[in-house]
Amino acid sequence: MLQTLLVYVLTGCAAGYLAGLFGVGGGIIIVPVLVMLFKASGISQEVFMPLAIGTSMSVVSVTSLMGARAHHANGNVDWGNAKALLPAILAGVMAGSLLGAHAPRSVLGGLVVAFELCMSLMFITQVARSGQEDGSGNREWPRSWMLVVSALLGSVSSVVGIAGGTLFVPFLNFLGVNLRKAIGTATAMGAPLSLVAAFVYMLAGSVGHKPLPPYSIGFIYLPAFLGCVVGGIWTTKHGAALGLRLNLRMLKLAFALILLIAAGKMLFV
Repeated sequence: MLQTLLVYVLTGCAAGYLAGLFGVGGGIIIVPVLVMLFKASGISQEVFMPLAIGTSMSVVSVTSLMGARAHHANGNVDWGNAKALLPAILAGVMAGSLLGAHAPRSVLGGLVVAFELCMSLMFITQVARSGQEDGSGNREWPRSWMLVVSALLGSVSSVVGIAGGTLFVPFLNFLGVNLRKAIGTATAMGAPLSLVAAFVYMLAGSVGHKPLPPYSIGFIYLPAFLGCVVGGIWTTKHGAALGLRLNLRMLKLAFALILLIAAGKMLFV
């Protein structure tokens, strides 16, 4: 048990750094780690996938909030875009969370693996293509299209258990937002996104008779939540500060490799 708690704390440390460095909240690492731990501990196959995703969303709601504070202090949050897109994002999150809470385990697992592989390819392509940090000029999209895309990205984020940074960072950067500010803005939007998703997973897991483990509140497993939060509580700020100094091309490449490893592990779950 102590060893498992230590893994939760270390996972939270990694999530905190990722929230600060990339604005991704760390869920993309938390979900596969929790799935493997839940399976090894004998948690029912019926619930361990939504339990991992719901727990991940509850953790990244905290790490994203802390990351947003750090990025705001550094002047790297575009609050105008964040406020404009958030209502559509949250609508997508509620729909995606309901899907994630009731979809079959094999479907959720396949979505997580496919998502991680696609995001890994995206980062590798960006590194190979150029090293510039800014978007390629301002792209004026109709507001309705921006809201539709935001809702879709929010829905996907809540299905695979992330705060949305790996989707919203490239989206904002594509629209012409400076990459560092896109990271900070995605982190700020990730806090309410993940909080709403965690609440939906909690409610969905509380309905009916599901073989949940002790110390669970719906699809949120409290020992994993507390361990990951304790780990991430002091690393998020350091990750944001480190991201200001390190070469972003190398960070993207390292993150792409992490995604490939996580996706490979999920294939054997």
